[in-house]
Amino acid sequence: MLIRINQILLLLIIFVGLLGSSLQAQENIIKEDWPMFADPVMPQEYKTLVVGENLISTWLDALASEDNEIRIDAVQTLRLAAQKNIPGLEVAIDPLIAVVADPETSKTIRYTAASVLTLLDASKAKEVFISGIKNGEYEMSVITESALVKWQAVELVDIWRGRVESPRSGTLLRLAFNGLAALGSDEDRKLLVEFSRNSANSNSLRIDAAQSVAMYSEVPYLVEAADLSNGTTADLIVAANLASPIPVESSQAQALQVLKELCASSAYVAAGIAADALRQWNKPAVVELAHVLADHQNPRARNAYVSALREIVTAETLVTLGSYLDDVDPGIRVQVQKWLVEFAEQDALLPGVLEITESAVKAQSWRLQEQGMHLAVQLEQKHLTPVALKLLRSDRAEVLVTASWALRRLAVPETLPQILAYCESRKNDFLKETLPRELQYEINEQFAHLYQMFGQMKYKPATPLLMQFTKKVEQLRFRVRASAGWALGKIWEDDLEGASGLQDLFLTRLTDEAPIPPEDNLVKRMCAIGLARIGSSNEATIDALELYREQTTRQGVPSFSPLYTGSIWALNKLTGKTYPEPVTETFNEGPWLIQPFDPELFENN
Repeated sequence: MLIRINQILLLLIIFVGLLGSSLQAQENIIKEDWPMFADPVMPQEYKTLVVGENLISTWLDALASEDNEIRIDAVQTLRLAAQKNIPGLEVAIDPLIAVVADPETSKTIRYTAASVLTLLDASKAKEVFISGIKNGEYEMSVITESALVKWQAVELVDIWRGRVESPRSGTLLRLAFNGLAALGSDEDRKLLVEFSRNSANSNSLRIDAAQSVAMYSEVPYLVEAADLSNGTTADLIVAANLASPIPVESSQAQALQVLKELCASSAYVAAGIAADALRQWNKPAVVELAHVLADHQNPRARNAYVSALREIVTAETLVTLGSYLDDVDPGIRVQVQKWLVEFAEQDALLPGVLEITESAVKAQSWRLQEQGMHLAVQLEQKHLTPVALKLLRSDRAEVLVTASWALRRLAVPETLPQILAYCESRKNDFLKETLPRELQYEINEQFAHLYQMFGQMKYKPATPLLMQFTKKVEQLRFRVRASAGWALGKIWEDDLEGASGLQDLFLTRLTDEAPIPPEDNLVKRMCAIGLARIGSSNEATIDALELYREQTTRQGVPSFSPLYTGSIWALNKLTGKTYPEPVTETFNEGPWLIQPFDPELFENN
C-alpha cells in the first residue's frame, strides 16, 4: 500500500551540460581554521544514509500501477533518487527499460524513465534507446545520446552522418557532432572539419563542430586552421579548436606557427584556446609569447602563460611569476601563491620568494596584500606582523580578515598589546551597532580570530574585554561571543580565582534559559568547557552540566548537540567519569513523492 505525497506533471526532457573551471579559488581556510573547534577535539556529527526496507519496492509497485498519475510520481521519484545516488536502485533498471520500450506508455513516463536510466549509467538500456532514436523520437535523442556515446553505440553513426549531411535541428546536429567525433572514422571527423569551415553554416554550429573535433581527434587540422586564421572572429575560434590536438613531431613546426598567429589574434576566445593548446606540448614557446599573453584580457590565455612560466621558472623569472599574485582572476593569483610556497623549498628560489612575499604584504593592492599574508603565514615571516597590524583597518573585507588570521597564525607576542588596543578601539562600534554596514560580517570574523589568538597565547590583559564580549548583549553575534568565552577558558586554565567573576559569568551563560533572545548553544558549550578548564567543580557547576547532559540525551540516546558534547567533556575533566559518545543519526533523503504507507503517521494525523 502506498501514499502519494505530491504530484508534479512535468515532461522531463532535460539535456544538461556541466561546465567546470580548471582554476581554483581561494580556499576558505580563514573561516574554517578556528582553533576553538579543534581544542578540545569534539565528536564530529555525521549521518548514515539508510534506505527504508520497503522504499524502492514501493516505487516499483507504483511504476507498475495502471494509474498514469501514480506512475508519473514513481518515475519522478526514481529520478530524484538516482540524482541523490540512493543505493539499491539497480533493481529498477529492468522495470524502467520495460517502461521505455512500451510505446503505449505516455511520453512523460517513458522519457523520464529514460533519464533515470542514464543517471544510473544503465548500459543495458542501450538497445531500447537506440530503437527510440531510430524511430525518430527527438526527446529520446536529447536525453540519451550523450550516454550512448559513452556506451560506444556505433550503431548510431549512420544516423549522425545523415544529420550532418541534411541538418534540420540544431540540438540534434550538436549531438551528432559529438557522436561522430567520438565514435566515427577519420572521414567523419573530416566531415565535421568541413562543416566548421563552411561560412554558410551557423557560426555557433561551426564552433560546436570544431570543439567536438578538438575533443576527440588525435591530430590537429593545421592546413584548415591556417586557411581560417585571417577570417572573422568565428573563423578564428574554429581555427583555434581545429589546431588544438597535440601534433606529432613531424608537424610541430607548422602547428607552432598556426598557434602563435592565433595567440596574437584579436579574437579573445581564440587566443585563449590557442595558448592553452600550445602549453600542452611547447611551454617555452608560450613563454616567448609574453608580449602577447602576459597581459591578455582572456584569463585562459594568461593562465596558459603563467603555467608555462612556472614549468621553467628561474630565480630571474620568479619576480614575473610573483606579479600574478595581483591578477584580477582569483584562480590565477591563488595558484601562483601556492606555487611560490612550493618554490620556497628550493634553496636557489627561497630568497626570491621571501622578497616577493614582503613586497606583496607591503603593497597598495589589496590582492597583493591578501596573497602576501597567506605566503607570510606559510613561510613563517613573523617580521611582517607590523604590516599586518596596519591592515586590520583595511576597507577590503578580504584583507582585514586575512590580516587577523595571519596575526593569529604567526603568533608574535609583541603584537598582543597593539591588537588589544585595536579591539578596544572598535568595542563601541559593536555595542552601538556602528560598524561599517558592508563590513559587519567580516569584522565579526576578524574579532573572532583575534580573540582566539588571545586565548591561544594566554594573554591575560585581554580578560576585561573578553568578559564583556562573552555576556549576552543583543548587538554581539554569537560566534564572537563564543570565541571570547573559549579564549577566557584558555587564558585562565587551572586558575579558578585568577579572574574575578569569571566562574559566575560562565555559569550564568551556561544556565541562561531566557527565551528572548535565547542563549546560543555554541556559547553555552564554550562556557561549559571554560568552567572545566578553570577547575570549577562546585555543586552548581556539576548540577548544571549534568542537567544539560540529560536534556540532550533523548530516549537514552546521546546527541551531537553542542551542549551534550561540551557537557560530557567538561564532566569528564572535572569528575573523571566517562559518558557515551553521541550516536550517529540516520537519514533517508526523504520526503519522497511516493513512500511506504505508515499507519502510525496516518493515525497521528
